[in-house]
Amino acid sequence: MSFSLSALFGFADFIRQRLAQQRVLQVAGSLTFTTLLALVPLFTIALTVMSAFPVFSDYSTRFKVMLLSTLVPEFAGKVITVYMRQFADNAERLTAAGIVMLGVTSLMLMATIERTFNSIWGVRRARPWLQQSMVYWTVLTLGPLVLGGGLLGWRLLFKLTHIERVSPLLDEALQASGSIALTMLVLALLFRIVPNRYVPLKHAMLGGLVTAMLLEGTKLVFGFYIGEVANYQLVYGAFASLPILLLWLFCLWLVVLMGAVLTASFSYWEGLAWRRRHEPRRRFLDAVEALVMLDRAQDDGRALRPEELRREVKVGYDELGSVLDKLALAGYVQKGGNDGWVLLKRADNIPLADVFRLFVYRPESSVGDDDIAAGVEQLLRPTMAELAQVSVAEFARRVGRK
Repeated sequence: MSFSLSALFGFADFIRQRLAQQRVLQVAGSLTFTTLLALVPLFTIALTVMSAFPVFSDYSTRFKVMLLSTLVPEFAGKVITVYMRQFADNAERLTAAGIVMLGVTSLMLMATIERTFNSIWGVRRARPWLQQSMVYWTVLTLGPLVLGGGLLGWRLLFKLTHIERVSPLLDEALQASGSIALTMLVLALLFRIVPNRYVPLKHAMLGGLVTAMLLEGTKLVFGFYIGEVANYQLVYGAFASLPILLLWLFCLWLVVLMGAVLTASFSYWEGLAWRRRHEPRRRFLDAVEALVMLDRAQDDGRALRPEELRREVKVGYDELGSVLDKLALAGYVQKGGNDGWVLLKRADNIPLADVFRLFVYRPESSVGDDDIAAGVEQLLRPTMAELAQVSVAEFARRVGRK
């Protein structure tokens, strides 16, 4: 692996291109509006989950303060906290139908987040609705529990060590690092389980850490901007909380989406796979290599996980997943338990022409002038006839891949 300066700049430009491709500014604006509608329901559900565990009951007030301080910068929190608490207290007195609507609103936000993350990780097929419900329930329950458990452990540490009495400066530093650590865990949970794609735990944790640190820096910059540069209270008066909240939610989602793109890009650094992303022949060769590896694994009677395939198929996990998904739709491979993949049809019985049609050229998908499409098909006919006589396994033996 090369750590040269040119490689770092090239990888940074690769990430910039992915950010532009994902249109993070537009998507952050869309998620801002959706979050504005679902913020109070999510806040209420988090408090409800926390209150269900007696061990957290003594920390409910601190949890509210910690949650708000994490979601909202300090200056904006002075304006918004009072309204948020009033909304949450009123929401707790809702009827059963109102609670159902809160849940529906929260699930709509989770569905939007999943679609966004799936787009970042190149997922074309979403999970079945039952799996989606399980993922949403996991996030809505584990998220508050991770925050609550972390807060409980942090408070016990402070209580046993009396750090705040020994050094107020150290106490402040530990509070900030604790906030970053808890935010990192929640973000890592999102990056790990929300996309319908394999995400290595180390990538999710590293992406969560970088994103949490960026969020802390964004909070400081945002607080300075609101307090010293843009005096929204002078312009909007009593309505200042609304533009402040909207602007902060936009910044929040912008940082989270950038962190998601960064997390999805980590696998491209290994082996400098980002340099080969735009080579037209790569997907075809990646599919052949994946089929050959799965064929060898079938001889040993075992399935291959994405990290095992990644050792020879030098692409990002998102593109590797797209190749496997397309092969699965064609009936060549199947995904089993624990993210393992198995071969359904031996490589000796898969014509190379079929894989070529799947990843390079399919006449039925051609668009444009019919004469041009017919001409291309006629031009490729001899090549396709030759490829049809060669299996994937034989091709691999010829080029020394098996």
